[in-house]
Amino acid sequence: MSQTSESVTASTVSSLTGTEREIMVLERDDAVEIIERLRETHHDRRGRAFLLNITPLILRMGARWDAKRELVFEHLKTGFERRFPEPNWCIAISENTWLAVLPTEASRKGAMSVVDMWLDLGNFFVGDLSGTDVPLYAVEAYDVDKFAIARVRMNSFFERDEEEAHSVRARPGAMPEAAEKRPEAGPQMSAIQRPVIVAQSVAYAGRTVRVASSAEPLFEMRKMVMIGHRLEAMVIEGGENTLLDRKGLANMDWNLREQVDVANIEQGIKLIRLKEPDARKMLMVVPAAFSTFASNRARARITQEVSRAATDMQLKVLFEVRGLDGVPPHRILEIVSMIKPFCMTVVGSVSADRKSIATLHKCGLSGVCVEYDGVKREDAALNEYLSVLSAAAKASAGACMVQGFDNYRQMAVARMAGVTHASIKATAMMTAKVSDQPAA
Repeated sequence: MSQTSESVTASTVSSLTGTEREIMVLERDDAVEIIERLRETHHDRRGRAFLLNITPLILRMGARWDAKRELVFEHLKTGFERRFPEPNWCIAISENTWLAVLPTEASRKGAMSVVDMWLDLGNFFVGDLSGTDVPLYAVEAYDVDKFAIARVRMNSFFERDEEEAHSVRARPGAMPEAAEKRPEAGPQMSAIQRPVIVAQSVAYAGRTVRVASSAEPLFEMRKMVMIGHRLEAMVIEGGENTLLDRKGLANMDWNLREQVDVANIEQGIKLIRLKEPDARKMLMVVPAAFSTFASNRARARITQEVSRAATDMQLKVLFEVRGLDGVPPHRILEIVSMIKPFCMTVVGSVSADRKSIATLHKCGLSGVCVEYDGVKREDAALNEYLSVLSAAAKASAGACMVQGFDNYRQMAVARMAGVTHASIKATAMMTAKVSDQPAA
């Protein structure tokens, strides 16, 4: 189908049975977001996701294609959104492919709808295409940046005792359609709906900040598979409406920071509970400041609440102790020993430089977490930058976790640089909805 496809064996794809399968690589920065959107809703496994290959149209258009490219995809998008409101969505995947996800339609009816759009597209730009083979494919999420695709031939693909047999392959616990409705995406991701971050206001000593939480997808880099989520907070200064950086958080009053951490954990757990069991994966990374974990009151509250949630959702817990710059090693070791009985393991977070990372040696930690600085780098420069951090982290604590990458390409470079775990920044694709209710 394309230069990015490769054949796979019948055992690799569970739902696309009885058909010839291919693997299609999504060569785009937001590939992981598209894949996880399908995985979380299971619409692909229910037979509601279809890929249209418009190569026959491109060949018919010939020299006109370059001038008409944007109009073709806009025609598909406009026609789709006119016929199918949310939670249906569509997106141009590549130069010659377009994805349509139709959770409100039965599997065969959804495929027929995409066929209709293909014929309408042809009539509009080149004339009647009804005599050509429809280039339609069923789609499943296969890997972090790959689709498994199978050619759909209407007279044989849906030959089952009952049309909805394909949709019975959905895993247990599917979300009701009402729960899938989310705000529409920005222009770069067409009609992909993005979840809302609900923020909470907290105050201490006359200072008010807002805490907006997200669940960042966390990946194990050796196999490049998603293994869980990291509870990440955006902290916004109430009066100035500015986002606090790492330094701003470090300078925050300990009592206020404790409230921020508790609010983030409570909200983050709620976000993970909203996900279907399969989408939660196996691990929950729970960050809080050293000062928060050092507080008997806060530590007891966090460990109890997190342990209860982890048991309910059958998740393992990784505590991330933040703000360790300048903290004496014996104090780090003391706090780690207090929280380790309540989790699988503990990592420490410091500034992204070798000297800071080296101070975490022999502190009882199983890894070092650093925050990606957001600087735009060429692949070679990024590899060099991350290799230095990775080597220092492995020498100090055994594992290197980088938090807050912007896209999958950066993660691919990080893998080559020796980073063991990484998270994609969820805040880049979400909108804050702020509540004035104070934290409990």
